[in-house]
Amino acid sequence: MLALILGVSPKLITSMGRTPERYYRSFVIPKRNGGERQILAPRTFLKAVQYYILRFVLKNQPVSGFATGFVRGKGIVHNARLHTGAPFLLNVDLTNFFGSITSIQVREEFLKIGFPIATADTLTKLCTYGGSLPQGAPTSPALSNLVFAELDQEISVLSANKGLIYSRYADDLTFSGLRLIPRQFVSELDRLLMARGLALNPGKTRFAGPTQAKYVTGLVVNVRPQVDRRTRRTLRAIFHQAHREPARFSDRASELLGWASYVQSFDFARGQIYKSIAKSIPR
Repeated sequence: MLALILGVSPKLITSMGRTPERYYRSFVIPKRNGGERQILAPRTFLKAVQYYILRFVLKNQPVSGFATGFVRGKGIVHNARLHTGAPFLLNVDLTNFFGSITSIQVREEFLKIGFPIATADTLTKLCTYGGSLPQGAPTSPALSNLVFAELDQEISVLSANKGLIYSRYADDLTFSGLRLIPRQFVSELDRLLMARGLALNPGKTRFAGPTQAKYVTGLVVNVRPQVDRRTRRTLRAIFHQAHREPARFSDRASELLGWASYVQSFDFARGQIYKSIAKSIPR
């Protein structure tokens, strides 16, 4: 029945579940702060199946109100606005986020949705690799939000007891408040996460106080969400030059249009100006 719904032969569905290594390609990409990240990218047929599961099954499921990543109508800017102007901020990062979410947890989510055991088992095999979520599969972000929903609630209770606002963008957890955030809070949070098989990345735990720049998912939120001062200056200079000499930027038009759209997401007026300049560049 599942193969019929997916429009794929039962033999191929069985093969994808039994020998997933044949349907993924593995490669590494450098991390911004050093090291490498392994990506498991599904090949064409499996990717098509996963996109179908994402569109017709996973996107229809409710997620935690604290999740801002991979959620329709939310994103980086929405996440940043939740903490704008708070005098105290804490950012923590989870280690091996997708790899820490197990096939057992994913299967449980498909059972909660209402699939029979056999179908839930098959869907789990199609969306996991080596016993966990593969980073690179289109279904992994949505499944991670479903699995994390109960833990989001527990973290929110812990945060509220400390007078903190909590939000999560994928594996990036942010807390803000009016009072100094005690380091003991991080220890309590760590214990809560470890009970679910997750762990903090101690190298990415960052506290910020009233006199410091505060970053949330890459945006400075001291007054309003925006990129850092150096990036703002660089963008102003580039778009000023592009406005004066558009022909010089003909090979960068798409790049500048991307930056303009990004700026527009948190500064509509300036983004519109940048977008107008980018669109005027001859291609």
